[in-house]
Amino acid sequence: MIEPVYILIRTSNRPLFFERMMETIKNQTYKNIVTIVHSDDPRDEYVTGDIIINGHAYGNGYGNGTYNLYNNRLLRAIPQGEGWYHFIDDDDEYADKTVIERLVENSKREYMNVGRVQRWNKTIWPRKWGEQLSYQTECFFLHTDHKNKAKWWGHTGGDHNYSKKLTKTMPVNWIEDLLICKAQEGKGHGRKFDKGGKKIDFSHIEKDKKFPVLGLQKYRKGPRNDWISQNQIKWMKYGKAEKLEKDGIIKFTHYATKQEARPLNNIFNL
Repeated sequence: MIEPVYILIRTSNRPLFFERMMETIKNQTYKNIVTIVHSDDPRDEYVTGDIIINGHAYGNGYGNGTYNLYNNRLLRAIPQGEGWYHFIDDDDEYADKTVIERLVENSKREYMNVGRVQRWNKTIWPRKWGEQLSYQTECFFLHTDHKNKAKWWGHTGGDHNYSKKLTKTMPVNWIEDLLICKAQEGKGHGRKFDKGGKKIDFSHIEKDKKFPVLGLQKYRKGPRNDWISQNQIKWMKYGKAEKLEKDGIIKFTHYATKQEARPLNNIFNL
C-alpha cells in the first residue's frame, strides 16, 4: 500500500493563489495525496480539498502571527494511521510534478527531512544548508509519527519555532538536489493579496503612516530618511512611497520581507 501524504494548507480570501497552488498538487505524480484545508472565512466559497476545516480567525490576545495557529488545527485533522505530512501556504506552489514522489523516496521516518524552497525574491532557503536547525514552512517533510510532538505558536516566525522544537530531539535528513516549492508570482510584492491583482485599499491611509517598501533602484534625493538602495527593504511614509512607486523607484512589500532581510540568528536565536 502506498502511504498517504497529507498536504496541510491554510487559506483566507485568496482564491487565485489557492487555485494555482491546488493545480500543482493535482499534477503530482504521487498517487496517494490527501489535502487538508483550513479556511477562516465562510465567504471563501473557492475552497476545495479532501478534508476542509471551516475554522475562524483568532482575535486579539493570541499574538502577532495568529495565522500560524491554523496549522495546529490542520495537524489534529490528520487521520490515524501511517503516512507523511507537509505544509504549504496558499500563495506558494510545488516546483514540479515529481516533488511529493521524490520527497517520499528520499525521506527517513525518524528524521526531519529538509529540502530547498525559493522565496519571493528568488533567494533559496534554508540559507545555511547542512547546519540550520529551523526552517521555513515548506522546507520540511515529516512522518505522521511526529504530528503530536510539537505545536505552532501565534507569533511571526512560527514555522521556525515549530521546526526547531522538533530538531531538538530529531536528526535532520538533508535532501540534496530537490527544490520543493517556490513563491507564486506577485507574492510579497506591491499591493497584491492575490495573483489576479486584488489590491489593498489605501485611499483612507494617512500620508505619514509608514509601510515596508522594496527599493527597485538607487534613490538619493531629499532628506536622508527617504534615501533607498536597490534591493533594500525599509519603512517609508506612505505619502513619499506613493510618489516613488509611480516613478518606479520602490515597490510596496509585506512586513515579513523586512524581517527576512535580517540575519537569521537575530530572528530565531539559532
